[in-house]
Amino acid sequence: GFLAGWPGLPNNKSHETWSARIGFGLLFVSKLPLQVAVDMFTSIVAYSVTNFPSLPRSVTPFLPDPEDYIHVEKPELMGDVAAKSEAMRMIAESKVTKDVPVAFLNEEEEEKAPVEA
Repeated sequence: GFLAGWPGLPNNKSHETWSARIGFGLLFVSKLPLQVAVDMFTSIVAYSVTNFPSLPRSVTPFLPDPEDYIHVEKPELMGDVAAKSEAMRMIAESKVTKDVPVAFLNEEEEEKAPVEA
């Protein structure tokens, strides 16, 4: 449910409403082996009880939708600001090369590859 409405998300119609989400979930669980479905159901109930109202709000019409259902561009100064700042600094300081990195070669390809001086 939390991804509903995000631009370009495949199968958005399966997540747009509570009935679509519950239908998608039931269809998904019905295709699982019985023991996996029972374990998943047990986990869902336990999560719902300990993290109320997150999951019930996503799949039932009884609670209002959280504001984060609507995609809103988040400010850059959110999350681990120190890590983001360090990454931006490292990128800015990195040496730019004209060569584009290529995928690793397997041993046979490596033996045939020309050696650069």
